[in-house]
Amino acid sequence: MFFGPTPVAAAFLGAGAVIGGIGLAAPALADAADDSFLQALDGNGIQYGSVDNAMFVARAYVCDQLAANPGEPMNDVVAGVAGYTNWSNADSASFTASAITAYCPQYQYMASGPTNVPIS
Repeated sequence: MFFGPTPVAAAFLGAGAVIGGIGLAAPALADAADDSFLQALDGNGIQYGSVDNAMFVARAYVCDQLAANPGEPMNDVVAGVAGYTNWSNADSASFTASAITAYCPQYQYMASGPTNVPIS
């Protein structure tokens, strides 16, 4: 007598395991970037308020802005963050560099150079 799952049930169980595995893999990668980003902000003493809003600004403003305009001067991106958040230029520059490092490292070369943004 056979007590294991039927072939149809086994197929559904296998598909569920694969789909479940896919669903779990992506957040694990996102969590590492999020954790790195938030640790950098905390380490620099930036009072960012809502975690969700900070990650939104980092991804949707900083990274998307650079993707749409890869030649945009870094000081323009920093000024945009400062205008959106009402932070100082220093905090906005640190936030921008942290966002690039965590979420769009292909633009890291831009975060490493001078920004020509006055610190105030």
